[in-house]
Amino acid sequence: MPKDLRSIAALTLASTMWSGPPGPETSAPAFELVQPALFAAPGGQPNAWADFDNDGQLDEFVGFRGRPNRLYRQDHGRFEDVASEAGVADNIETRAAAWGDYDGDGHVDLYVGFVGGTPNKLYHNDGHGHFIDVAPELGLNLIGVTRQVSWIDYDNDGDLDLFIAFRDRPNRLFRNDGGRFTDVTSESGIGDPRKSVGAVWFDIDGDGDLDLFVANQEGDANGLFRNDGGRFVDVAPEWGVDEAGRRPEFGSVGVAVADFNGDGWLDLFVANYGPSALYRNDHGRRFVDVTRAAHVFFSQHATTPAWGDYDNDGRPDLYVAGFLANVTHYPDHLFHNDGGTFHEVLPTVVNDHDASHGVQWIDFDNDGALDLALTNNDRGGGHFLFKNMLPPPRARQSLSIDVVDAQGRHTKPGAEVRVYAAATRRLVSSGLVDTGGGYCSQSVVPVHVATAGAARVDVEVTSMSRTGRKTTKLSNVNPATAPRPLIVRTP
Repeated sequence: MPKDLRSIAALTLASTMWSGPPGPETSAPAFELVQPALFAAPGGQPNAWADFDNDGQLDEFVGFRGRPNRLYRQDHGRFEDVASEAGVADNIETRAAAWGDYDGDGHVDLYVGFVGGTPNKLYHNDGHGHFIDVAPELGLNLIGVTRQVSWIDYDNDGDLDLFIAFRDRPNRLFRNDGGRFTDVTSESGIGDPRKSVGAVWFDIDGDGDLDLFVANQEGDANGLFRNDGGRFVDVAPEWGVDEAGRRPEFGSVGVAVADFNGDGWLDLFVANYGPSALYRNDHGRRFVDVTRAAHVFFSQHATTPAWGDYDNDGRPDLYVAGFLANVTHYPDHLFHNDGGTFHEVLPTVVNDHDASHGVQWIDFDNDGALDLALTNNDRGGGHFLFKNMLPPPRARQSLSIDVVDAQGRHTKPGAEVRVYAAATRRLVSSGLVDTGGGYCSQSVVPVHVATAGAARVDVEVTSMSRTGRKTTKLSNVNPATAPRPLIVRTP
């Protein structure tokens, strides 16, 4: 970053850091470092989680600059780097990583995006612990400053299509045609030529297909691409999320989606260089900026937001990473959701091992409490994993929902999970099958939803289909005895 922009950002930080009112008397979360020596290497950027070897345990891929990429295989809470033997230890600056089963064989594959002149790679998972780059033969070995990569089913035909955002050229969309890919960027209208960084897909208007929000940098306006039957229209100005007219030193970086206020509609948080923004979804008609009203206003170099209900109270909390070149421990934030407003609760152990880019909430040990994985590409940073020390009775007030299709495949990114108090329409919590976030990453993990003390709940999973939104229901689920994960097959 040029020196003048660093100075502007530092001045902005000093004058407009978040200083909202103290929240109610809630205890700060307790986290403990996991294998800190293993995760101490600096340079981490994207981090994405999936069970790549189908042993029932989540594994982590971390992309680096300045050292080879790592793939951590989990063995009952212990991690080991197996990237070299798996064939994914590229020593090239990596900015994007997305897991997705593109060929529907039951083994998650990995798309890795680089910067500079190195072609991106699509690593096919052979099911025996090894990966083979098939990007050249599939026409997916693109070159560019790659940012968010997402595997999604934009046309609702049952297989995963591929979206790639770029910082230096128009974004691209490839339709999956039986394991082969067709470039549909032009005909779809999705080729945003602005300087894109973050992106996320979700059904903004409840019409049964996935729409796309794109966070753009260097003063460019953001995009909100409404999916009209496979043709995309940018409605960001009408929906109030374009943030047009910014100076070149400001712009958007990362984006995260959750129903923060429990009204049933998915809302949007955008991390910015400059003031970040929380947008409430006004019943599928527009977004309303509620940043100040929710007490999450701050202005600095924010990079990556991630929602996660770390205390299982049914309300998603918000982690936001910050980054400024050559500044150690540039401020991060952890906002506790008090029921539509927020207060800051970042614990010291996390502040001392903070993020610059990657942020992921995952329950890696399957105990019912969301753990936290961060990456930091500062010279003295690391890519640390924190175990959530939530007391076991509280940790068990949650469900882990693994959303798959009728054939048991992970082809449902963007599906929505909601939990209601049994035999009522009182919404307890909700979540979204990952479509991108955590800094240019995509994971294949179960959706964590809190039950917040309810003895029995009804689970509803809404997925997209050719005939609109389809809801699959599981009634009278007992969180104490439900399997982890609870597998839900959708049409």
